[in-house]
Amino acid sequence: MIVALICGIVFSLIAQAVRLNTFDKIVATALLRSTEVIQILLFAIAVSSVAFFVEYLFGGAIVEVKPFYLVGIVTGGILFGAGIALLGYCPGTMTMALAEGKIDAIFGYAGGILAGLLFTIIYPSILPVLGPNFGAINLYPTNDVAAGLTVVIYSALLVMVAIRLSHNKKNRN
Repeated sequence: MIVALICGIVFSLIAQAVRLNTFDKIVATALLRSTEVIQILLFAIAVSSVAFFVEYLFGGAIVEVKPFYLVGIVTGGILFGAGIALLGYCPGTMTMALAEGKIDAIFGYAGGILAGLLFTIIYPSILPVLGPNFGAINLYPTNDVAAGLTVVIYSALLVMVAIRLSHNKKNRN
């Protein structure tokens, strides 16, 4: 938990320093005009993946993979993306905006909480339309050494993609 807290604070400081939570940056990312947000998120996922695995190894976290419903995942992704496009914040940048006193972030939180509550209430009745259940798809091997190697390779790939995006950006300018 401490590792996650430290990583969260570091990520927040970096995100705040580069003004990641501005509408312009989010929209530029959505329109594929900027890769800055994508690069920062790739680095954050890489670091948090390793941190989560360390926490998992020491018994501070569990891996509980939910069933994969294709229609449900696609629909949820579209709704989530539409929410980001309408509000101009993702959940992390919305928290930053709220901390800065931006009132519009309150509506994002309210909408997210209400949508989550509604989904929880109607979930049993919409289960048949979520598509086939492909089960719990998990890339984590059961062997801790193999799982650790998987996490390190995954994180390294994310960092390499982020660095490559940075080089592509410099070459275009």
